[in-house]
Order: sequence, then structure tokens, then C-alpha cells
Amino acid sequence: MIKKLIFAAGAGVGYVLGTRAGRQKYDAMVAKARQVMERPEVKEATEAVRTQANRIYDDGRQMIRDKVRDLGAQTEQRRAPTYKPATTPTSPPRLESVSER
Repeated sequence: MIKKLIFAAGAGVGYVLGTRAGRQKYDAMVAKARQVMERPEVKEATEAVRTQANRIYDDGRQMIRDKVRDLGAQTEQRRAPTYKPATTPTSPPRLESVSER
């Protein structure tokens, strides 16, 4: 169905760009396209596609947020130990990991 719509749109654009019929033919095509877009079944199909696209977008966005959050947690766990200065000048230096802070 989508392939047919894309083909029809491409054929319409090609016709308009390739013809020398003038403004009347163009206006007739625009009027017909508007007529088709006002049909209830076309409106329903448009709304169904819009709803599905929004759902897919939201799912993808949530998936990316989850991945970023997981990568951030993994990065925190892998962070190299940091140097913590000794409390007295004679004691050896001590390393502590990020989780000890």
C-alpha cells in the first residue's frame, strides 16, 4: 500500500514537473489530492500511521534512554581508582575506588 502511494506521489510530481500543460492541470491535480485526503478511510489510515509512528518513536527513545543509563552505570563501576593522600606524611599512599567514596 505504501509503495503504491509513493509511486503515485512520484508519478504526480513527475507529471507536474515534466508537463507543459500549465497551471490548470496542476490545480486540477491539487484539487483531486485534497479530495482524496478528505475521504474518511484516508483520514483513518493517516491517523493509524501517525499513531504507530509515535509509538515506535516513543519505544525507541525509551530504549536509548535505558541504554545510556546502563552505560553510565557501567562506566561508574569501571572508573579507575583515585589517589587519596595519606593522613600522615609517613604512611604509604592509599588507593580507593569510586565505590568507596
